[in-house]
Amino acid sequence: MKKITYILTAGLLMLSACSEAHIDKEPEQPPVTPSDPPVEQGDFVQINGGSFTMGSPEDERWRENDEVQHQVTVGPYLIAKYEVSQADYRSVTGVNPSYFQGDNRPVEMVSWYDAVRFCNALSLSEGLEPAYSIDGTEVTWNREANGYRLPTEAEWEYACRAGTDSPFSTGRNITVEQSNWYSSYPYIEGEGGGTYRRQTVDVDEFEPNPWGLYNMHGNVSEWCWDYYDAYTNAAGPNPSGPETGRNRVARGGGWYDYAKHVRSAYRSAVPADYTDYKRGFRLARNVE
Repeated sequence: MKKITYILTAGLLMLSACSEAHIDKEPEQPPVTPSDPPVEQGDFVQINGGSFTMGSPEDERWRENDEVQHQVTVGPYLIAKYEVSQADYRSVTGVNPSYFQGDNRPVEMVSWYDAVRFCNALSLSEGLEPAYSIDGTEVTWNREANGYRLPTEAEWEYACRAGTDSPFSTGRNITVEQSNWYSSYPYIEGEGGGTYRRQTVDVDEFEPNPWGLYNMHGNVSEWCWDYYDAYTNAAGPNPSGPETGRNRVARGGGWYDYAKHVRSAYRSAVPADYTDYKRGFRLARNVE
């Protein structure tokens, strides 16, 4: 009996050692600063473009099946340092639909249609050419327009990663001191959790990512231009998703999402007319 107990104990210790060894194989992957860094332009950052691997590797924790890796090239573009705030939204539209009120908090309770209408209204207010033609629920994008627009999914992920290839721009893990998410469910069990905020925070909360962008992980999930679908034929220059679809893409996760859902590669599919209190948007523009 003692011999059997010894064998079982030894086996459990070996399993434990293997488990610990597996965890040790996930080294810290600190953010990488590119040799040709983006340039700040007021409340925007000019991303100079480049090629990157979009999606997640098969061994990434909590990976989803729709994150198949592929090479993508994006051209230069401007992307806002901050999510659109409630003060920004109200100054253009005259209303603030947000559930969690605060001028410097991100606007939420906005649909994808609300976001593209805001882009056009802001463009007109500044004498820019609107990026979108809107006819009811039919929206077309004039890619040559100099007005405000939503980033494509590829542009969003390139900006979020900011030169990194780890699950987050912060490395192999993310903490509640770095991002606003549902802290009861950390990415790595026992690491990074803390007090759950249960609401949005200001758009300039936390440290920015290596390219100077705030809250790319968490706070509010952000609408992108693309229809949601598999990454079929997505490789190549400046992909913008399929021509048609049922849902639009939202990226970055929000205050109500588990940490695994604020990863750089995580994709969310949402009806374009849907609103909730954990989804907003961030502006982009073409480089003139």
